[in-house]
Amino acid sequence: MQFKKLACCFFGMWVPLFLAPPCVQAATTVQADLVRKCIVIDAGHGGVDSGARSQQGDMEKDINLKIAEYLRDDLQQIGISVVMTRNQDMDLATQEDRANKHRHRGDLRGRLLRAKSVHYDAFVSIHCNADPSPVWRGAHVLYKQGDEKSKELAEIMMNAIREHLLPTQRDIKANQSLYLLKRLDGPAVLIEVGFITHPEELRLLKQPRYQKIIAYSLYEGLMRYFNSESTPSQRSTVSFSTLHG
Repeated sequence: MQFKKLACCFFGMWVPLFLAPPCVQAATTVQADLVRKCIVIDAGHGGVDSGARSQQGDMEKDINLKIAEYLRDDLQQIGISVVMTRNQDMDLATQEDRANKHRHRGDLRGRLLRAKSVHYDAFVSIHCNADPSPVWRGAHVLYKQGDEKSKELAEIMMNAIREHLLPTQRDIKANQSLYLLKRLDGPAVLIEVGFITHPEELRLLKQPRYQKIIAYSLYEGLMRYFNSESTPSQRSTVSFSTLHG
């Protein structure tokens, strides 16, 4: 009980920072050849699959899609090609999948096929976390176990998340069972952007302002990843205020 009180006090002190207009220029480097990059953005769940739900009925699928759309817009603004596994409230299962009662697996297979239909440079799947206890909170990143490129991407994305989102004690985590991550080749991560079951975190996750900050964190992580081998002469800057005003 004492932990819950401390957590609530901590959120109460921190939350206003995210509601005020950004006053610090967050520098992001952009290479000239980034326009040749392709990012696949996967908004988790959709259609009849709501994903996690809050006690108030808020659905994970809706939050995931809004963040994915903001991230898409940020990337396209600098000329990066983006492929969305879904851009509306739907899943990717076929009628045959539904008839055979394999809707969930069919949906995942559809997302996999869409990603593999292009030559992508990074795959980002966006989700919200959930737990029966309302105490748990914080964003973190999962990657395919044994895949060094995905681990590198996960570490860079996690650092950007720590800088811009609510404080989290969570770290990146290797995974060998998630359907998409284990079947994808190339850098791929799954981002749990926060707990929909934590009251204060949920309140922020539903706000467009915070959704845009999440998207910017993922955007900046991708930029850092792609620029990790660039030289200073290839770099320019994009700021948070440029992206979201």
